[in-house]
Amino acid sequence: MVFIVKAQTLVPSTLTAEQFSELHQCDKKFAYDIYFMGKNVGYLHRTIQWHKNSSSAQAVVSSYGEVSFLWLDSTYQQKSTMQYSPQYQHFLTTSFSQQLTGIKARVMKAEMSANGLSSRVTLNTEVSHYQQNNEDQPLYDLDTLGAQIRLNLIQGKTHFTLFRQASSKVERYKFEVVGLDVIHHQQWGPITTIKVVEVGEHTDIVLWFSAKHDHQLIKAQLDMIFSPVVWLSYFSKQCKQ
Repeated sequence: MVFIVKAQTLVPSTLTAEQFSELHQCDKKFAYDIYFMGKNVGYLHRTIQWHKNSSSAQAVVSSYGEVSFLWLDSTYQQKSTMQYSPQYQHFLTTSFSQQLTGIKARVMKAEMSANGLSSRVTLNTEVSHYQQNNEDQPLYDLDTLGAQIRLNLIQGKTHFTLFRQASSKVERYKFEVVGLDVIHHQQWGPITTIKVVEVGEHTDIVLWFSAKHDHQLIKAQLDMIFSPVVWLSYFSKQCKQ
């Protein structure tokens, strides 16, 4: 069942240091199960750790996952650094590195500059440069893109466009909040979620976030080589006192 959400700003667009700390600066651990055609074919584990003594609000995000299905056995490993910009009021990716094995095997490293508007990407041994012209549209890695979606939902935004730095191009995503959707979780039962769909080039992407679970991603239907469905199976957070 889907209910239409009325746009509502839950927090101001300009966050104070105290508000940012309360909303975001907690160390978090996630475990996701990956399904294809109803069968569990893999997992993804992710941790977010904020720098306690950094002069800027910066976090290190580490992810590792495996998928095993027919000939598509693969592993995924990524480490990224992200920070929040009080000046621009959005997250920024500082850098990220990624290694995949399997059908799409690659080693990738990206470094961002000019407040996220410029990137230097090393794909295996080939170096490429990418540039954004709008200061409100920085280049994100996958982890920082997820953090920005979460912030947008907390602030009650219902339409937003974000850009991801992929291995050999820039991916553009146009997201739209379509309403509240009650889904059934195997462990937690019925959950009222915020349903977000991509309405641009990646229309097979559907995301479900739960306000009762720290506005985190609970379920995802992804536009990938075998269209998996991903479910959150574990989540914990530890905040500074």
